[in-house]
Amino acid sequence: MANTTIKEKYFKRNLWTFSAGGFGRDFMYNLFNTQMYTFILLTKNLTDAEAAIIGVVIMIARIWDAVNDPLMGGIIENTRTRWGKFKPWIMLGAVTNSILVFFLFWAPLKGMDYVIFFGVAYILLDVTFTMNDIGYWSMLPALSSNPANRDVLSSVANIFAGVGGAVVGFVTPILTVGSLAIGGSAVKAYPVIAIIAAVLFVGCQTMTCICVKEDPLPPLQKENGKRPNPLKQMFKVLKGNDQLLWIALTMVIYNLGSNIIGGLSNWFVYLRFGYAGAMTSLFGILSGVASAIIVAYPLLAKKFSRKTIIKICMVCVAIGYGLMLLMGLVVNNFYLIALCGFFYSIGQTLFYQVLTISIANTVEYNEWKTGEREESIIFSVRPFMAKMGSALQMGVVSLVLGMLGITAITEAVSQQENWFTQGVITSEAEKITNIENILAGAPESAKTGLLICMTVIPTILICIAGVIYLAKYKITEERYEEICAEIRARKEAEEITADEATAAVDKAVVEAE
Repeated sequence: MANTTIKEKYFKRNLWTFSAGGFGRDFMYNLFNTQMYTFILLTKNLTDAEAAIIGVVIMIARIWDAVNDPLMGGIIENTRTRWGKFKPWIMLGAVTNSILVFFLFWAPLKGMDYVIFFGVAYILLDVTFTMNDIGYWSMLPALSSNPANRDVLSSVANIFAGVGGAVVGFVTPILTVGSLAIGGSAVKAYPVIAIIAAVLFVGCQTMTCICVKEDPLPPLQKENGKRPNPLKQMFKVLKGNDQLLWIALTMVIYNLGSNIIGGLSNWFVYLRFGYAGAMTSLFGILSGVASAIIVAYPLLAKKFSRKTIIKICMVCVAIGYGLMLLMGLVVNNFYLIALCGFFYSIGQTLFYQVLTISIANTVEYNEWKTGEREESIIFSVRPFMAKMGSALQMGVVSLVLGMLGITAITEAVSQQENWFTQGVITSEAEKITNIENILAGAPESAKTGLLICMTVIPTILICIAGVIYLAKYKITEERYEEICAEIRARKEAEEITADEATAAVDKAVVEAE
């Protein structure tokens, strides 16, 4: 009862200070997760082989990072400090990750020298972000067990995270590519964006750690006088929680499908409509605006079941991508193609929100089955699957760009950017004209291939994820309430038994006297 009172007493404060921390966090994450490969192709003058190596390194690093997530969850679960178990890892991850991101964007290396440096630094980058990511999201179910409050908390947290990611996705192309680039070149502009991201990341996470109030931590349970092994805990939870496994599979397929357009759309816009970062930002505006639908999720959740919402999402995704493909093939109008993003973004945003709530509910399901909540380990599955999906997405994107001959074009563009920075080209207008000519020479087959890959593949994958969710995820709203009621009943029975045992001991003592 004391813990529940603390949760509800500080709910509003936790709601805003926890959620607002996600702005800087996802600003940083989207910078290195969605913009770094573009930065490398535009500034590091890589050959096709070197670009392919970078893609493989990113894919391997993200797979390792995904495997490392449950291990980090186990470490956090066994952490006990005066600041709690989440906050030390949140801050350590934010600070170290920010330092690494700055050096990855700042390092004045080119070609294979940068590839080698990148291989080491990027793996460390993923490890440090895992510290923060697992700590941050594992805190969410610990802040409220009330279903309505948890829906609100998850929605607001995803709003702030989405806005942070959308802002960096919108601003970065404008300030790095074309006539509005900081310093007139992508080479100079990206390090400035990295510094801004580092300040926002550390600042927002500091606010969260200072202001959020947590429940007192229970003592660590020990096996044979020793703390349980995190890996052993991880496999135990994954093996025993069938609903967690199904939602994990759904999430990895969803993340792969929803991320593909982000890795290909920039190049599609550059090839079809010119070398202007503002156009790639505008391309994403409508999809970003549509993601505000998440504000309405608590209201939708009252009217529709999660499975009904998933069905609606699948329809929106199919309509959005289908219209985008049609507009690109028939009309080839930038604004009509961009407008289609509104529809698929609604579907993807609500789909992800349902998955977030669904994985949170497996915490109580785990407690119902095993008697243990294991929030950190369970919530480590969310970033685990996000990173697995991101790793696969990187493989798909680098494969598509290589097969369509896009990386050969980016090498020539990068050479122009570097020549301008070095003074070989003295006029920014001349640089942009040269790049426009390079892009104009791209074959039409490459442009059409990009359009097909960034619309057809996501539609198929997200619909597959939806079918799996509908068929295999069994924790409906009604079942969740039943599970929570059974857990409460067990705890009440245990308290009564404990009270009866204490009374019996007291009675025996009195009789003995």
